[in-house]
Amino acid sequence: MNDDELLAQLKAMDPAVISKAPRPDVPRLVEATMNTTTPTTVTTGKPAPRRLLVPALAFAALLLVGGGIAWGPGQGADVDTLDKPDLAMTLRLQPGGAAVKCAAPTSESLRQNELAFEGTVTAKKGDAVSLEVDHWYRAPADRSTTTVRLTQDESNSEAVSFQVGEHYLVTAENGTIPICGGTTVATDETRGWFRHAF
Repeated sequence: MNDDELLAQLKAMDPAVISKAPRPDVPRLVEATMNTTTPTTVTTGKPAPRRLLVPALAFAALLLVGGGIAWGPGQGADVDTLDKPDLAMTLRLQPGGAAVKCAAPTSESLRQNELAFEGTVTAKKGDAVSLEVDHWYRAPADRSTTTVRLTQDESNSEAVSFQVGEHYLVTAENGTIPICGGTTVATDETRGWFRHAF
């Protein structure tokens, strides 16, 4: 390496290279911005009408969403299986926050449910799901029920996302499917959990 190559290498590695330095007016502009005072006006009294409108709109939206959840699952489902006026059992998903994280079900937690079955999804329309019961692990008093209708909540990360033709193990208590109650896709392992629990 000769002197010219060494000088070029040192210039390339120099942290104070002029080409990479900030423009000379940047410090002046920063200082001017920091020393400029902006007049502020403080008003006391009635809040602006717009500030009152936000909570009112939030409350109205909450009522609409709550009413839609309570009224919506049975409305507008035009899939044949969902429309039949037969002896179908209707279940609803337990309301819960979006940040729920569930532990793996145990035999004890599964046994706490008054209803447990394996079923095949026969129809799905929006949040409404219809399952044909394949096997009762813990049956209701009226065992003639072979169809179960329920609503699903795909917005919750822990809730099961039902797909037509798939088999699921479902648990319920007082007509409600708990988010962390053991409802899951039917596999050999999960069927073993249910056989052991019931």
